[in-house]
Amino acid sequence: MNLQTFRIFIAINHYGKLTEAAKYLNLTQSALSRTVHQLEKEIGAPLFNHQGNRITLNRNGVRFLEMSKAVIAEYDSCIKEIREENGFLDRSIIISISSAGVSIPAIIHGFRKIHPETWFSLRSHKNDKDDSDVQFTFFCTIDSIDDPDSVFLAEEELYLTVGKSNPIASQQSVALSELSSKHFLFADSNNDMQRIQMHYCRLAGFAPELDNIVDKQVIMIMLLELDEGITMLPKMNSPRLAQIPIHDIHCTRKIYLRKNTQIYETRLAKEFEKYCIEYFRKRT
Repeated sequence: MNLQTFRIFIAINHYGKLTEAAKYLNLTQSALSRTVHQLEKEIGAPLFNHQGNRITLNRNGVRFLEMSKAVIAEYDSCIKEIREENGFLDRSIIISISSAGVSIPAIIHGFRKIHPETWFSLRSHKNDKDDSDVQFTFFCTIDSIDDPDSVFLAEEELYLTVGKSNPIASQQSVALSELSSKHFLFADSNNDMQRIQMHYCRLAGFAPELDNIVDKQVIMIMLLELDEGITMLPKMNSPRLAQIPIHDIHCTRKIYLRKNTQIYETRLAKEFEKYCIEYFRKRT
């Protein structure tokens, strides 16, 4: 058993199919099958349930997965720390975005002016995805949270957001409770904004059907600009959109930055965290 075995095991669990895991690892499916067979033989117990062409972890596999992630995380953190101590700086920052995506481009642009050597890897947060290598996650909530690994960045007001051609666009303010018959657009379940939007709609006395799900922010903006629905969003700059204050319910969201304390925090990552805090402080 070696580090590659742990990485293969984690990949198989993530993709759920040997064919997909083999493609990601650039290995043959037969090589992965042999690795699984040898691993289970060495442990002396099965780790997977086989259901057609899908493969899932059994109880033994769940325990082995926890250990595998811990081993890989400890190894990677140790290597990064040794390299930094010897002058080889890690230039990468991996970010998972569960919400607050509107601010990310400006943050990256500003940070790279100070640290042009930085390489950013941006991922859309997925609830079922292994993000063990992610350094930071941007997310939003309605209430304050008590989490030592999360830093509060800002509280933003949410506006009813419509296309400029929508009749609502000319109003000075709107009552959310009067919009129950309107065609709402919602972010998908991996985006914190869906829960936040639904929360305020319920406070207003209605619950729109979740049949208007848009999983890409850019697509949602395009639909809004074409007057194909309405939604709630924080302040943003778009000449084709109108954002109207909501006067019957105080609609806000709180933005947080969660750092992954299971991996080594590089010098560049520490600077990025400070920059994010300062960026939102200047906006308030």
